[in-house]
Amino acid sequence: MKNIKKMIWSTIIISMLGITILAPVVSAAELGERVLKIGTRGDDVQKLQAILTQAGFTVGEPDGVYGKSTHQAIIEFQVAKNLQDDGIAGQETMKNLLGSTAQQISRGQEAERYKQELDIVATAYAPGPHDNGKWGSLTHIGTQVRPGVIAVDPKVIPLGSRLYIEFPDGHGIYGVAEDTGGAIKGNRIDIAMWTVAEAYDFGIQNIKVRILN
Repeated sequence: MKNIKKMIWSTIIISMLGITILAPVVSAAELGERVLKIGTRGDDVQKLQAILTQAGFTVGEPDGVYGKSTHQAIIEFQVAKNLQDDGIAGQETMKNLLGSTAQQISRGQEAERYKQELDIVATAYAPGPHDNGKWGSLTHIGTQVRPGVIAVDPKVIPLGSRLYIEFPDGHGIYGVAEDTGGAIKGNRIDIAMWTVAEAYDFGIQNIKVRILN
């Protein structure tokens, strides 16, 4: 049964990506009115995941579980649309997401519109004293350290800037410059992760950063 379900969803997603769509695949009414966030499960989450995939945001298989990948995809979408980047799919986020799907605005198209592109050396960090010292789980401006937050040198990238980060393999993520760091000087950034282990796994990478606003 699970394999059949996987095949059905794969076919749906391939179809959505392969044809021109003039209207949202899923309406707001079909999704319902409940707020979707980490830990939420259900058909509405599965539909949300399909919409995110169509819009160009990676969530993996649409399994109906609002996990880390779905949370991160929502944050990236919120950053791209200049919404509050809390990772929660509330009414405002869903309204924008459905509108973007209807217009076929993908994150690749969004990232083409930028003010400046920089060659940057990137590292990663996580909330808590291990990586963030006395600041703990807070950024320089007082927000929560979370995926989607980028620590920058404000002399190079102004705080509050929306960013598109492109990795050597061609994939990219959105982020917001909300933090700083003692070692983050010049063309350096620190990308927030969930855990210290994820930050270690990220290592040091040479990337491109596009400043979108």
